[in-house]
Order: sequence, then structure tokens, then C-alpha cells
Amino acid sequence: MKPLTDTTFVETIEGATKPIVIKFEAKWCQPCKAMTPLLNDIEKQRADVDFYTANVEHCMLVTQRYKVNQIPSLLAIDKGVVTAMRTGAGSKAEILQWIKTALPTREGS
Repeated sequence: MKPLTDTTFVETIEGATKPIVIKFEAKWCQPCKAMTPLLNDIEKQRADVDFYTANVEHCMLVTQRYKVNQIPSLLAIDKGVVTAMRTGAGSKAEILQWIKTALPTREGS
């Protein structure tokens, strides 16, 4: 997962050639830490999706823009449009299913 900042957000979204999943997290959040290896595995399986991580303490503008008020949260964006948001930790299977639902046109790519 690549780090995302308030400064790089706009160019990342506008320049995206693939759908994006952003994990909102904080260093002190244990469920956020637990999700990192799961998302790293999913990232290897889903080469059709770019994965980013945003620390809510350093990405305040992005966090406010998408009204993220619980972490961990996942945000799916396709062609600049938010297609889904998920809050709370989850299993690898749950997250894969969420991505499949959030980005249905990309499944099987």
C-alpha cells in the first residue's frame, strides 16, 4: 500500500488508471494494524486495484472530505467517484467480498 497525503490526494485520484481502495488508519489503532497484512495480501491478489493508506492524523483534509469518523475505514473510488465505504476491521474474505461489491465492473480483470 502506498501512503497518501492531503498534498498527493488530488493528483492520485485524477491520475488513477485503476480503481483505488484507501485504508484510513492511525498508528495507535490496533484494528488498523491488524488489517495491514490482510490488505497487503489482497493487494497481491487484486492487481486491478491500487491500494493506498491514509493516516487520519496527517490527512485531515481527505479525512474530512469523506467524513471518516471511525477507523479503520476503507474507501473505494473508481473513475474519481466513491463507490463504497466500509468501517471497522474485517477478515480477508469479508474485505475481498466488499471490494467485489464496491468495484463490480472490475471483478475478474
